[in-house]
Amino acid sequence: MPASVKGAVELRKALREFTPDLAKETQKEIALILKPITNKARGFIPSTAPLSGWAKDGDGAWGNRAWSTGDAKRGIGYKTTPSKPNRSGWRSLARIVNASVSGSIYETASRVNPQGRPQAPMSPVVAPRHADFGKMTRSGNKGQSMSNNPNAGQQFIDAMNRTGRIVDAYQRAEGQAGRASRKLKGRAIFRAWAEDQGKATAAVIKAIETSKDKLESRLKVK
Repeated sequence: MPASVKGAVELRKALREFTPDLAKETQKEIALILKPITNKARGFIPSTAPLSGWAKDGDGAWGNRAWSTGDAKRGIGYKTTPSKPNRSGWRSLARIVNASVSGSIYETASRVNPQGRPQAPMSPVVAPRHADFGKMTRSGNKGQSMSNNPNAGQQFIDAMNRTGRIVDAYQRAEGQAGRASRKLKGRAIFRAWAEDQGKATAAVIKAIETSKDKLESRLKVK
């Protein structure tokens, strides 16, 4: 899983500028490292919708989230180029992602709410021109369930867990303080990462360090 490598982004830039062939070689090597984990993660995607009715197209907030096993599997892929900086300034040198909406939901459901999203409360519509003026409607935020079934959140998570358990791929270093990130938990990609036990991360770092040594050797020759 994530490991800090100082100067790696600058190294990748130098490779592209001075030794483009070495840059391509490094990317191919990283791709070979990530491909087995990508394939393994695809194998953790269930062959049918985890929840009855999820495979049906709908309207509203879930209109574009209908389950598709094919899309969820095809959505899992790897990238060997540095990402854009996040809010903390960190960038990933290589990563595995799921571009599928339904696949991403399957991957991360219950990370924040292990019992599912709580039900949004009912409240009156007070806007005079609103079609539902005077009526009681369910109103909440994205962290709440709009279902009239008070157990919908728990039932959804239970259905996910029956097809695949959520796994924590975080590996705490010896003596490391602070709370572990929830962002490293998942049912497919992060389960595959966890089962890899850090071998891919070590291999990617080694590939980058090797490319650095090769670059320095070529620059000395010049």
